[in-house]
Amino acid sequence: MGMFDLTMTDEQVAEYREMVRGLAAGKVSEPIVAAGLFRRGGSAAKMGISKGGLGGIAYAGAALFSKKQAGGMPDKALLVATEEKIHAFKAKFKGRNFVAGDEVAVWDRAGLRISGRASMGLTMLEIESPTEGEKVSLAPIGVKDDPVSLEFIRALSTS
Repeated sequence: MGMFDLTMTDEQVAEYREMVRGLAAGKVSEPIVAAGLFRRGGSAAKMGISKGGLGGIAYAGAALFSKKQAGGMPDKALLVATEEKIHAFKAKFKGRNFVAGDEVAVWDRAGLRISGRASMGLTMLEIESPTEGEKVSLAPIGVKDDPVSLEFIRALSTS
């Protein structure tokens, strides 16, 4: 299964789910409710700026905007939900696989508002902490929705 495949077979979904859960199990000791790989949004805008020859300043501005929309999260992140918390870990490709790095954020699930929002053919994950004034908006890791990221959103949606 490649990141740009547009259709996943049931077997590919099961392999991908197992890979993501394996990454998550290596990072938290509590039982896992859901796990998913996500990325910052704004890829289409950055590609358009790059292909349109609009320059480095425009590209940097788009990158900064997408980082702000993602609440400062890294470009790719593994999100792991337990009964009490949501953990975010830096994620990256190594060879043909993902690896999870350091923890970059952790939220208590109590009081969070979590939902999915349709945007440019994807379902964006929205995590909002009204008490802390934080909002994170992340896209599925691929170029379209995948069943594993949608499962994560459905399992945690509060609104």
